[in-house]
Amino acid sequence: MATLLVLGACGFRVGLQRVFHHAAPEVANASDRRTAWLGLLASASLVAGLLAKVVAQAGSFVDPGEPVTWELLSTIVRSTSWGEGWTAQIVGGLLATLGFGVVLLRPAVGWVLAVAGASAVALAAPLTGHATGAEQAGAWGYPLDVLHVLGAGVWLGTLATLVVVGLPALSGLDPEHRGTTVSRLVNAFHPIALGGATIVVVAGSILALRYLDWSVTALWGSRYGRTLTLKLLVLGGVAALGRHNWKVVKPTLGRPEGANRIAKSSMLELGFAVVVLLVTAILVSQPMPGEE
Repeated sequence: MATLLVLGACGFRVGLQRVFHHAAPEVANASDRRTAWLGLLASASLVAGLLAKVVAQAGSFVDPGEPVTWELLSTIVRSTSWGEGWTAQIVGGLLATLGFGVVLLRPAVGWVLAVAGASAVALAAPLTGHATGAEQAGAWGYPLDVLHVLGAGVWLGTLATLVVVGLPALSGLDPEHRGTTVSRLVNAFHPIALGGATIVVVAGSILALRYLDWSVTALWGSRYGRTLTLKLLVLGGVAALGRHNWKVVKPTLGRPEGANRIAKSSMLELGFAVVVLLVTAILVSQPMPGEE
């Protein structure tokens, strides 16, 4: 979740912040700062989660009840490929945290650092998972997983930032102005979401087929396949809500009631997205088909 929010905060700044400068300049600076605060919270949470992750990883090397020592942590971080991937993620998370913090003082410099850190986070994310550790992933596992993470961040991370930061920033405007600006924001977000979702589906589908060794029966014949099936079903709900927003809610934008409708439906879409991430957290801990 933290990774997607880090990417989403940068996606919002690069792809949607211009709408505030053109349509609602009176709240543009506040929106920019709030986006930086969200990114700062997300990147700090990411670093904290990664620190907890290495402790949990070390715990799998000791017997129940035995303490995790600094020596063991050092060995894992410095002497394993998993540790190298973890270190890359920490560096990206710290760079993103620094960037979002600098935005509050010097926005131009800060956003360059934040985008660089977010990019590093996306590039490092697959280094401790199936994409680099499973034989089935092959040489294409890493780039496909990077695209999968980037697509999810651009789609769902930017949507979360739009709901948490973008729409509330417009609450003080008069109803007509707010309705018009929300319409412009959603229209600007639509191609971003469509592109991100397409990348998620294409890269994720190829990855899934490789992990299943191109066997459709593994979808119901293995724990990994059944968990993946559940993820696909919930992701279908996210996509269905996105289509509802596009076909049903989007035409009402420009009117005061349209802003309220898009906020509510987007929150529901994000709720399904959280479930997808929870299922994914279970999925990435499952053994590959044939390894159970």
